[in-house]
Amino acid sequence: MENRRPDVLPHNTHYHQAVLVRRNKVLSIGHNSVGSRSKGVGFSHQTIHAERAVVRNLGDISLLRGATLYVYRYNAHDKLLDSKPCCECQIFLEKCIREYGLRKVVYSVEK
Repeated sequence: MENRRPDVLPHNTHYHQAVLVRRNKVLSIGHNSVGSRSKGVGFSHQTIHAERAVVRNLGDISLLRGATLYVYRYNAHDKLLDSKPCCECQIFLEKCIREYGLRKVVYSVEK
């Protein structure tokens, strides 16, 4: 699979990417997007985590049934890092499992 790193990521720290797969077929891909400052006050667009972005990009939430979500984190040098959900994403993913049939979520582990 092609590495679809965001073109620009403020703070140049790390990237999160999520891939939703069912029966060896990629259904959707999403990555973290960090809001940027506009005129020094507030944000010009919303921040979204990879876990939510992949579901948003999927379009039809019924396609979650039986799918596996892979979330991985890597740095600017393509080194794989530990990835784990924030509290909000954890609640969101538990709802996806409970109500929409998402099979499981797998997070990357630093080597």
